[in-house]
Amino acid sequence: MRQALLAFATTVAFAAVVAASAHGATVELRVGGSTEPAPLFAGSVVTSSHSVDGGDGSGPHACSGPAGAPAATATGALDDAMREAGIPWRGDWDPSFRDFFIDSIGPYASVPPDRYWSLTVNGRFASGGCLAAVADGDLVEFRFGSLFGAAPAPVPAPGKDSPDLGPRGGEPVQGAGAAVTPAGLRWIARRAARFLRRNEGAVGAEWGRLALAVRGGRGVPAAAAALLRDRLGELAGGSFGGDVNAAALALLAFERRSPRAATRAARWLVSAQDPSGGFGYRAGIAPDVDSTGLAVWALARAGRRASARRGAAFIRSAQADSGGFPALPGGDANAQSTGFGLVGLRATGAGPGLRVGGARAAVDFLTSLARPSGAIAYTAETNPTPAWTTAQALLGLTSREKLLAPPGG
Repeated sequence: MRQALLAFATTVAFAAVVAASAHGATVELRVGGSTEPAPLFAGSVVTSSHSVDGGDGSGPHACSGPAGAPAATATGALDDAMREAGIPWRGDWDPSFRDFFIDSIGPYASVPPDRYWSLTVNGRFASGGCLAAVADGDLVEFRFGSLFGAAPAPVPAPGKDSPDLGPRGGEPVQGAGAAVTPAGLRWIARRAARFLRRNEGAVGAEWGRLALAVRGGRGVPAAAAALLRDRLGELAGGSFGGDVNAAALALLAFERRSPRAATRAARWLVSAQDPSGGFGYRAGIAPDVDSTGLAVWALARAGRRASARRGAAFIRSAQADSGGFPALPGGDANAQSTGFGLVGLRATGAGPGLRVGGARAAVDFLTSLARPSGAIAYTAETNPTPAWTTAQALLGLTSREKLLAPPGG
């Protein structure tokens, strides 16, 4: 079947969903697993600026490049080609990023943290397909692989909802919300920790192990190394192919077992810092709160105070009126970005009561998402990966002393 699709794809140039216009482009598109001998799709695609429906139930969304004149985009090309070739695909719209998270294409389904689709345009990683404008002759590649090792086998594409690991909506726990008392905060954090222990096999459980290790004061390097799996040997000059998050985790993993490797990772992280103080998930990518919070935490543990403080300033500038933090400045706040934002702020000495203008405190936003099961929801309306979200939120509820404690166990 795949060979038939490939033959079809290489002999046909596809028209865009909308009529060709000045915003159109003809690109070369490749879609497939990083270790597969034949891609799911390879061929020329004619695409134009158009709205895209990722099939997640949220309807069509503008997919026309960065702010400014509409442009043909990488995800637009994917959408045109997959629909014409009859290959199903699904993307979950993230209003914070203003882009799709590619959930599945054909038999390959993204399941963070170790199964994912990545995008390159002319060999360079792009932060988002709808924000990646393309021009005639560009090479657009969607590749399925693993951030932590070899590409895993295809898994069935999941339905709209992930396995239910606790209430996704409904009322918050009693007492959560504005002006959470220290005792209430400790209660919410303990319930979140118990939720993670009950769901050790869930999506994102690796982050749960790290959060629990930090809270318990033992096993932080091992938990960070488990997130990287067998990639620890890939460290070269402190970098994992320009991956900021992997370098930050490596710094945590190496700080006890190999101080020299940790020093290289810290030095590279400093070199990858954006002039704004923030960090993108790759060097040269627009900074986001999640990557910045993780990098600032690692740098603070490594004693790189100046760089850590610059990163914290970027985080502070991104706080939303709700008190929480969005993935990208100007977006809608969510629990994971708020968790990492608080990690970076706590690690550099800022308290959990941080406010911008009349905004609520960041920690109040985070605890307002606590649910009776102990989970902390992604937003008030959605919670697609409860264990993953709860783990990163719990890191944000952890004290500075524990975040910066010497590695133990």
